[in-house]
Amino acid sequence: MTDSTLGEPTPEDGEPTSFVENAKNLIKKHKGKILAVGGAVGSVALAVVFASLTERRDAEDQEPPSDPETTDEPPRSSSAYDVDPFLRKLPDGQNASEEKKEKYKEETGEDLPPGKTWVDGWSCPGDSPEDEDPGEAAA
Repeated sequence: MTDSTLGEPTPEDGEPTSFVENAKNLIKKHKGKILAVGGAVGSVALAVVFASLTERRDAEDQEPPSDPETTDEPPRSSSAYDVDPFLRKLPDGQNASEEKKEKYKEETGEDLPPGKTWVDGWSCPGDSPEDEDPGEAAA
């Protein structure tokens, strides 16, 4: 018995069929399935595009954020943030300073746990011109 490609018999002359012929035969044999899968994939792609366009349109219809000039809060750039105080684990053999132990006791009313230290909170005001020191602005 001779080998055949994709279950198709070889031509009578005994030469194997070419790749192009095999592809054509495969497409003829499975044309319905190929069209069904292609239609399904195309429908899903259209649905995704439509949903994306609808989402953009909805975002454009929304009211813009309030004008910074009408709020009591000074403008802050996206790089502005606040960090609350927190406990930090110390490496083995290290202890918190007396100053940190006292500060933790003041703020929480509890003793600082062993092997931990109290880290003060801080703020990063951002790029607002109001945040600059007048001496820095002139430089």
